[in-house]
Amino acid sequence: MTGTAPLVQFSNVKKKFGNVEAVKCFDLEIARGEFVAIMGPSGCGKTTTLRMLAGLEAPSSGSIRIDGHEMNDVPVHERDTPLVWQSLALFPFLNVIENVEFGLRMRGVAKAEREDRAKTWLARLGLEGFERRGVDVLSGGQRQRVALARSLVTEPKMLLLDEPLSALDAHLVIRMQGVLSKLHMELGITFVYVTHSQSEAFAMANRVVIMGDGEIAQIGSPQEIFRAPRSRFVAEFVGRNNILEGTVSGPTVSIDGVDFPHAGAPDGLVEIVVAADRMQIHDSAPTIPSIPAGFVSEEFAGTGIICHFEGPSGEELKAQISEARHAALSPDPGQTFWLSWSAESAHVINGREVP
Repeated sequence: MTGTAPLVQFSNVKKKFGNVEAVKCFDLEIARGEFVAIMGPSGCGKTTTLRMLAGLEAPSSGSIRIDGHEMNDVPVHERDTPLVWQSLALFPFLNVIENVEFGLRMRGVAKAEREDRAKTWLARLGLEGFERRGVDVLSGGQRQRVALARSLVTEPKMLLLDEPLSALDAHLVIRMQGVLSKLHMELGITFVYVTHSQSEAFAMANRVVIMGDGEIAQIGSPQEIFRAPRSRFVAEFVGRNNILEGTVSGPTVSIDGVDFPHAGAPDGLVEIVVAADRMQIHDSAPTIPSIPAGFVSEEFAGTGIICHFEGPSGEELKAQISEARHAALSPDPGQTFWLSWSAESAHVINGREVP
């Protein structure tokens, strides 16, 4: 966050639908030019939060301010908050350039100017020559870029995006991530992006907001969220984390009867997170502290292999290794290996006194 006044301020915002609290208490400041991703499981309140920012839902209580102005009672058409929908919401009865011009036409911009601005944005997004085509004959990626052009042609201070890539094929998702990241850098405007996809959020956002059950569970950079989750919920949501229960006594933490060094925690029961890519696999008992674990299965993850194990207490354990390392180990179901990690790779997410 910069020292200047934030562009967006959520202050104790709540939203109820009948007796259901969709958003329980939301406090967040978003700086000018930030790319903020709000993510969480289905039903966590992330889309409702975005809709309140867009003016499509009114908060039940609390305050939303944009550029210092209270927005709770400001209607959608008076806000400069274009929203790119998951469904894109393009008008099928309008061609490409007419879709892009639509917002300008609603603002009373003269025909020549709006056509010129629409053509400029279509060219910028690689759609030059597509102006007179129907949107129904475009590919998913092309329709997505038309939706972006329609939102950006009005030159807003902020762009809202509600899971805009969820309907695209995997290769188009990667391509559109590049398009969005480039646009954000070039335009310098604020992006607020709702997604359930960790890869999308971590690839593009400056800050990530994790929501659960209508509340903020953690805010941080992608690296902070991934490497230092503050709760079991965040650690499990991010995925590919091992969550181990142990007892700290002085400089060691005892896990499954084995004493490991730790990076610092008060004595007592703790939960420790070790990311799968920080877990080491040994095919014989090493001289360093390690846990024996039975190999269960493997999962190809594109950049490597995720090996799944069962620990001494029945806990699920994961280790991400290279294909070359996997070939050298050649694990078979039921085979025993030993898992270890460095003290700096272990992150304490919960500490409590021994009852």
